[in-house]
Amino acid sequence: MKKTLLIALTLGVSVAATSTMANTVDPETDRQQLVDYFKAKSPNIEFQEYANGAYIYSADKYAQWEAAEEFPPYLDAIDAGEAAWNKDQAVFEKCFGSDVSKIRPQYPYFDESTQQVVTLEGAINKCRTDAGLKPYKWKKGTLAQVSAFLAYNSRGQKIDVKIDSEGAKQAFNEGRELYITPRGQLNLSCAKCHTYNSGRMARANTLSPNLGHTSHFPVFRAKWQNLGTLHRRYGGCHKNMRATPFKAQSKEYRNLEFFQAYMSNGIEINGPGYRE
Repeated sequence: MKKTLLIALTLGVSVAATSTMANTVDPETDRQQLVDYFKAKSPNIEFQEYANGAYIYSADKYAQWEAAEEFPPYLDAIDAGEAAWNKDQAVFEKCFGSDVSKIRPQYPYFDESTQQVVTLEGAINKCRTDAGLKPYKWKKGTLAQVSAFLAYNSRGQKIDVKIDSEGAKQAFNEGRELYITPRGQLNLSCAKCHTYNSGRMARANTLSPNLGHTSHFPVFRAKWQNLGTLHRRYGGCHKNMRATPFKAQSKEYRNLEFFQAYMSNGIEINGPGYRE
């Protein structure tokens, strides 16, 4: 049982965990095994480099990405996010405090009172609706801009998701199950692309590693020509699998984010990012 996920991924097999099986998974053991797997897979890649996504697998792609980051296309989005924050600053500070550099690292987390995972974007909109303000639209636009502003001010701080209750462990396991379970007409899982086949090509694109996945969101994608949230990307991935995506900020995607963020504990936040 100890090496169930690691062995499955090493063999390139996506395994659907049963409830009994999932409840036996120790999150920290699971996380360390994933780190060990990527170390064995790519021994020359340093742990912190996984924040840079698929670019770590190609020197040419990495150089192109570094050049793009000199004058990144998301700078206007950060400015727009700051303006939106300042517009409703009193409301936001009541929810999050006045130090914008301390907000992003607190998310996602498991709320013991509601027994639900809370994401940054979910907390932003809840803050607004609790104050009688109109929520931002999910996935892109002002919500992504405010999230980018907060991520930018938290760069260099490390992901540090806590799992210290049975409820949090269950949320982790549900996110883990979604990650490793094949879905859609193509019968693909997140794990098959982003763990076992990370670094390989899917058409013209290099598949990014699960490790560090949440560190650089929201991202400006060349394909989108604008900024998008992690849950927007989840939906796009499921469409690529020819599976019906869940709604942004659904329980399923919040738990998936919780699982992925925990697995990337110790990696520095470097959002927002630029991706192809």
